[in-house]
Amino acid sequence: MKLFSWLVGVVLLVSSCAATEQAEIPQPTSPLESELDDSSNLTAPAPCDVDNDRAMSATIGAQIDALRAGNFSEAYSWAAPAFQQNVTEEMFERVIREGYSSLLESRSHTLSDCVLFPRDLGNTVVTVTTVSGEVYTYYYELINTAEGWRILGAAEIPPVSSGA
Repeated sequence: MKLFSWLVGVVLLVSSCAATEQAEIPQPTSPLESELDDSSNLTAPAPCDVDNDRAMSATIGAQIDALRAGNFSEAYSWAAPAFQQNVTEEMFERVIREGYSSLLESRSHTLSDCVLFPRDLGNTVVTVTTVSGEVYTYYYELINTAEGWRILGAAEIPPVSSGA
């Protein structure tokens, strides 16, 4: 009986040491994995992780849907606070009507080439197809705020191609 108690004690001691040693050994992760866990900790640009890609897509999609519905107030609400401080809702509507009318006629849109930057910044390429079949490509810049991703600005760019 004494031998059994002694063996149980040794097994418990060894297993507790192994657990302690295992807890102290940091788990290996690649620098990219640790940077993508929290976009606010980025030290260099990195491809978007799935969560940020989806969140940016939802923000841009909500704004395009609002524009297609003619709801400029809703579309403006998806703009970043810094954008709203510099551009009134009336100016926003005029800019959209004069320079981004394809967004008002959007039938569909797709995102590609999403990148995260330090300081909660990100960008993505948005390809818009209008109801008449025309295709426009935009470069969107976003910032991750307490309310989620918000749009800092967009600019039309030449279509992105996959090469020859």
